[in-house]
Amino acid sequence: MITELAEDELSLLLRKHADLESAKGDGDGGNFLSGWQCENPWISEIQEAIDRERVDLDPKIYLYLEDDSAIQAAVSEFHSTLEGDTPHKVFCGIGSTAIIFTFCVKLKQMGITEVYYLPPLYFTFHFALKLLGIRSRPISGRHAFEPGFVMNLPDRRSVFVFSDPVWYAGVSLSQDITERLLAWQQQTSSLIFIDGSFQYTNWHGLRPERSAFFDPQRTFRLICPTKILAAHGYRFAYAIVPDAFYSDLVQTYSRIYGSASLDSIAFGRAFTSLLRLGKCGPGLMAIAAERHQRLRVRGRISAAWQPSSGYFVFERLTPPLPKAAVSMDGSFFEQKRYKDHRRINLLSPAIGLLDQ
Repeated sequence: MITELAEDELSLLLRKHADLESAKGDGDGGNFLSGWQCENPWISEIQEAIDRERVDLDPKIYLYLEDDSAIQAAVSEFHSTLEGDTPHKVFCGIGSTAIIFTFCVKLKQMGITEVYYLPPLYFTFHFALKLLGIRSRPISGRHAFEPGFVMNLPDRRSVFVFSDPVWYAGVSLSQDITERLLAWQQQTSSLIFIDGSFQYTNWHGLRPERSAFFDPQRTFRLICPTKILAAHGYRFAYAIVPDAFYSDLVQTYSRIYGSASLDSIAFGRAFTSLLRLGKCGPGLMAIAAERHQRLRVRGRISAAWQPSSGYFVFERLTPPLPKAAVSMDGSFFEQKRYKDHRRINLLSPAIGLLDQ
């Protein structure tokens, strides 16, 4: 049965995120175990690569991500090499948030009044859809990695959003789920937006993503290299989008956000070589995987599922964190169960709290 997220639940979710960011920001003196800050041993290598790409950029003029042929070539070559298919249209933006918001504005312009989604939905989506008066309707009462998970997909052409991996728990969608969604898209001709901000962060190495094989003319696929490389001071993301939507998305985005910074363009040029050839991406995931395994073996964390991607996991802590330590429970992610679990950033400067 498809439901709708209750207005009070949605307001509470958005308020919790706003209150946490207002009170604690990104750091809280290093005690924000669930937060966004990351230790990155390869940050100097990333900075050097971006500095090299910035040399020929002119700071006197407005610069636009879609006009930079080097970014388009780098992204196209990356996907054609890894997945055997060259994306036709690559829509770039200053981070996942900007692309998500632009997509939601486009839905509003199209007269879309409701969006179905596989929970959890990233809070930026909830904020934008609520602001624009578009209903968000979950198709399951559980998350994809939970026992008892069942999808109740609409039987008509719709707009559908899902995240792969489920970012806060570090769990990629199973082959069975993605195949069922692909078959449903083919049957209903539905538009699908895949929030793959944390794709290409598999603990077992860089590999093709199953979401690359959805219908390219009905699929928007978001990827965020700054998240993948834990370099949050830079702002760059891109979406592989249907040909028919590209021009409108670029125009809408430009009216909201304007031009891009030199750093965003330089990062867009450099990230594919850093991810595929450098030590940054694989090295960070190796650190995350090793820390997770060590903490599980020691009995400090536990969960009924096995994460395999990214640096966020959702685990039960033994013993619980001190009350003074800041953490995020499931209520931040539409998760009503597992009340003793917390999101953990395995690359956090506060990871030492789990070694005490």
